Amino acid sequence: MPFRHVVMFQWADDAPEDQVERVRAGLEDLRSVIPEIRSYVHGSDVGVSEGNFDYVLVADFDNVNDWRVYRDHPVHVLFIEEHIKGKVKNRGAVQYQTPVDRDPHDYSHARMQELLAQVDELG
Repeated sequence: MPFRHVVMFQWADDAPEDQVERVRAGLEDLRSVIPEIRSYVHGSDVGVSEGNFDYVLVADFDNVNDWRVYRDHPVHVLFIEEHIKGKVKNRGAVQYQTPVDRDPHDYSHARMQELLAQVDELG
């Protein structure tokens, strides 16, 4: 059954200025190294609501076992050590199964495109 992993971060006050770019590049590297990742969308909060997290990742997998491969993959573990630990003040995550009658990649990709279009209109 399709499986989704969502994680949100609030950066630490002393996080490096280029934190977002490091994370963005590192996540894209993971996508090219870990074939179990079916869909990977991520980005910064656009700042239209107070109290939001700073960054979100939505990752889709074919099943929970593929997510476990991702979670334990040495490149992912290294990414967390280098770019996440000690650089966030708050983290939230949830994993859940998505309906089998809907392709989670199609939904998340379409929704991300809508959100990016809204950001373009603001900027």
